[in-house]
Formats: sequence, structure tokens, C-alpha cells
Amino acid sequence: MLRISALIILLPVLGHQLIPMQIKIGLIVLLTVLIYPLVEPQVAAIPLEPLTFAVIAMQEILIAAALGLFAQLIFTAAQFAGQIMSFQMGMTVANVFDPATHSQQSVLSQLAMTLAMLLWVSTGAHHMFLRSLIDSFTQFPINHDWSFPALMDLTDAAASMFVLSLKLAAPIMLLLTFVYIALGLLARAVPQIQVFFVSFPLTVGLGLMAFGLGIPAFIYLMSDAFTSLSGQVPLFLRHLAGA
Repeated sequence: MLRISALIILLPVLGHQLIPMQIKIGLIVLLTVLIYPLVEPQVAAIPLEPLTFAVIAMQEILIAAALGLFAQLIFTAAQFAGQIMSFQMGMTVANVFDPATHSQQSVLSQLAMTLAMLLWVSTGAHHMFLRSLIDSFTQFPINHDWSFPALMDLTDAAASMFVLSLKLAAPIMLLLTFVYIALGLLARAVPQIQVFFVSFPLTVGLGLMAFGLGIPAFIYLMSDAFTSLSGQVPLFLRHLAGA
């Protein structure tokens, strides 16, 4: 139950703070009741000494947190790409409150996060995580020894997050770089033009148009990232078990 509850709370969409806690608790209890008969042969007897039990409980929470981190990094990539695009467009002052992170986020970051959530559900990535959760009791049983070199898989996933965010923001970054170069040349050629007043509506308009035209590429990259989780998560569990 600890492994299931920690994963549900940390998983995107299902663990979102806008979902009432009663629904999360009901889902955790339901999944525990349904999954336990499937994994009962792999569940060994747990020592009831307080210290040993606390260590095993913390281990289960950390395993679930590591699994949820793989998915959260992809959503962080979408959010970071939105921040980069907003900065390039000059829209960083147009921030809104994000209830999930309790911080101010740009409008494009919120839009990118919303699209990522829709793709998360449409691609069935949450089903893949539930299957991985069931398989995790076989690949990494309770109270199994850790293989710490497996944590390198998490660092590789974090590095991939930055690569994915740059891919998502690349069209707008490239387009607006050429726009700023053109505006700089225009300001040197015709000093009478107030480039600041011309650049703001131009960069915002072109940036939004480029983002709209680039939505198919956004969908492809995010869907591919979600699909890759079906290989990353089981591989991480096998490495963590020392296989």
C-alpha cells in the first residue's frame, strides 16, 4: 500500500493537487485491494520490529518516488520549454498562479502543461505506469537490496529533460532569434523607428503563430517521450535490483 500510495500521489494527473484527497485515497485503497492478490506470491514476510519496518517503509516510498520522477521530468520539460518560449517572446510578465507548484508560471508554460496532461491521458501512459507498478513487485520485491549504480538512470532521464525542452522550444527560439537580428539591423539603419514598440507585438504574434503551427511537433515529441517510459521504468527496476 505504501508503494502504491506514494506512486499515485506523485504521478502526474492522478496526483494533481486539484484532485480531491478523498478520490486519491479511494483510488489507493481500490488499487491495493485489486493488486495484492496478483502479487501476493512475491510479497515476503516483513519483520515487525519498529526500526526495520520503518526502513522498509521508507524504501518503498523512495522506490515509488523514483518511478514517479520519470514521468514528472517529462512534464517539467514541457513547463521549462514554455518558460523559454515566454522569455523569448517577452511574455514573462504575463504570469499566472500554478496550484500544482504553488508558484507563478507563464501562460505558455500553463498551456504546455495542459497539452502534456491531455497527451498523458490520450496515450494511456497512466496505464503503463499501473502495469509497471504490478511488475515492480516481481522485478524489485519488497525489502530487496538496492543497486545504487541504477540511480544513473535517473540522472540520464534528467539530462533528457533538458534535451526535450530545447527540442520543444527550438522553433520559436530560432524564429525569434532571426527576428531580433532583423530588428537590430533595422534600428541601426533607421534610428527614428522605435524598435521597442514595434518588437513587442511582432515577437508575441510571431511566437504564438509559431507555437500554433508547431503543435503537431509538440504532440509527436511528448507522445514519443511518454512511450519511451514503457522501456525506461522496467529497465530502471531491473538495474535497481542488480540485474
